[in-house]
Amino acid sequence: MHGLSRIAALTALAASLAPAWTMSVEFPYTSLPRGIWEQHLAHLKEMGVTHVSLPPAQNVAELDAVIPMVRQLGLEADLEGPIPQRLETLAKSHGGPLTDPPAGAVRVAATMPRAIENERKLLLAGTRAIVWTGVFEILSPAYQPGAIHLSGSEGPAAAIIRREAQMAHFWGLRLAALPEVPGARLSTPAEGITVHQFIAEKSGATAPADTPHDGLSLVSLSNNTPNAWQGDVRVMYPALDRVVEMPSVSMSPHDVLWLPVDIPLAAGPLCSGCNGFAPPDHLAFATAELTAMEYENGVLAMEFIAPKPGQVILQLSHEPTGPLLAGGHPTVFDWDTGNHRARLPIPAGDPKTGRVRIALAIDAPQATGFFEGAPVLLIGETNSLTAEFSPAAVAARSRVRISPDLPIAQEPPAADADKEKPVIVTYKITVPPNAIEGDTAQLAIEADGVQLSHSRTQLRAPAAVTIEDSVAVRVAADSFVAVRPATIPVNQRSGRELVVTLSNNAPEIREFQIAFDVPGLEFSPAKMNIVIGASLAREVTFRVFGQIASTGVHSGEVRISGAATMHEPVRFVVLPAAGAIAWSADEFSFLESTKARASFLKDRWMEMIDKDSGKDAQPAGGTAFTGGPVASLRLEDLQKAAPAKRSPQVSRPAAGQQ
Repeated sequence: MHGLSRIAALTALAASLAPAWTMSVEFPYTSLPRGIWEQHLAHLKEMGVTHVSLPPAQNVAELDAVIPMVRQLGLEADLEGPIPQRLETLAKSHGGPLTDPPAGAVRVAATMPRAIENERKLLLAGTRAIVWTGVFEILSPAYQPGAIHLSGSEGPAAAIIRREAQMAHFWGLRLAALPEVPGARLSTPAEGITVHQFIAEKSGATAPADTPHDGLSLVSLSNNTPNAWQGDVRVMYPALDRVVEMPSVSMSPHDVLWLPVDIPLAAGPLCSGCNGFAPPDHLAFATAELTAMEYENGVLAMEFIAPKPGQVILQLSHEPTGPLLAGGHPTVFDWDTGNHRARLPIPAGDPKTGRVRIALAIDAPQATGFFEGAPVLLIGETNSLTAEFSPAAVAARSRVRISPDLPIAQEPPAADADKEKPVIVTYKITVPPNAIEGDTAQLAIEADGVQLSHSRTQLRAPAAVTIEDSVAVRVAADSFVAVRPATIPVNQRSGRELVVTLSNNAPEIREFQIAFDVPGLEFSPAKMNIVIGASLAREVTFRVFGQIASTGVHSGEVRISGAATMHEPVRFVVLPAAGAIAWSADEFSFLESTKARASFLKDRWMEMIDKDSGKDAQPAGGTAFTGGPVASLRLEDLQKAAPAKRSPQVSRPAAGQQ
């Protein structure tokens, strides 16, 4: 009864604290090229972000265009102010994506020094909402670096957004219900390292000494020094009302860790599907940040942020059957028979994000059903996805759930005389052509009211094309911005070779045809057939001729047909054999010849490229420039004005690969 009352109390607590901690990311759509809005929103969703803040737009058409994208991706958004009357039907109360701005929100820049430290101090001081700013690199009204580059690549600060999105999902409903209690400390005091513990208040009758209390707890450690630290931490263990030692906790400089203590293995927000455990079962503590727990068909899986190796202790009513997979590898774990405790090692996670998953088989499942691999789902196609069931009879009692809701059909399984053998079932999933590239779909197999397995897959276009030597401007030391659409310089007299990479995103071999259609330019060959293996890419080479074309920008298409149909816009800048021409794209202006290219962004001179050497005479980020309109400049004068000491050759990525 005490265990059941504990579960009920935690469930009620979670329900009453829905607004406890809201995390939002400001999406500066008015300062981003419209062609990448969907890509960046899908990127946020993949990172775990569920709420975005949309700044006011002078052009309401821009707001009207971005809201459907937010809705299609299943995100929520606030407008950083009241919802206008004309948009009230899109409010969350009417089934739409729009909400009021998070109450009491504090804005924190993702790229600021000690961003995590500042944010978590705010949260522990009672702040209920954080809006992350500076997440996206923008070009206007002034250049601003960001955690996510315009190309879609991630800078170091992106790991902060991933980490806090996961922590907000896990702790967000519970943080405000954890008052601080005294007593937590380091086993060996260290200057600059502080410890605080927060424990949920107990409810109901006093439980026996061997029964867990309602003592859900979070331990916050802060490293206020520029040095890494490792040591033991002594904290209150609410399950037994005594102090325990968390050994060998590791911290990076100026970091804050939130470590879990006494987390119940009970179905609810903290542990998805955890309805197969005895009431006293719980996670005693972990020396890495816990971001998710789920129990599925006899397997307990946990996700951590673990830059360094750690450990997690489970209090269980019986010995797990095993095995343990840690970071995808079979790993030995310790079982203390006398105390009914399992000690599981946590390996160091991904080098960039620290993320790692471990999974322990608690009980042998009576039936299994799992997808064979997790291929991408191709947009605009009916995709085949197979699952294996054992024993075969469970297939007839199973169903597949998919989110977002996509049309799905099941083919009859092949008959087999041996009903004990596994059976393969094929599902047909149709993805509409208007699906957003990079969006994700959640797939789950259920049978007899139990989820047997699940998988997350990405929605991708059937094919993708990139063109080598497309113009990309270096706007920072670690960031190139590709001109959109892909733009390639061509010598009017000699033409050039053009290397095109075509990617086949399908899980099968496919044949494509590729051709260019650009008025004024000729290509050899006119069309090319290419066979590409499953989930692979191949390069092909064309020759482009510009003798009959006028100098300047020529727009057209690269056309893909065959296994996929795509028309991708492309531009060629035809350059005179002698002299230079001025041209512009997006926010950039260029002065270019066959030998050099100068790039400008508003009042900054970004690049001075010597094409023969590949060297850039401008520093990363460029220099201030007040020399007048680009069309009035002479390339020779710019080359003389550039710093005498040229920077090393810079490796310039192809379009689509920045």
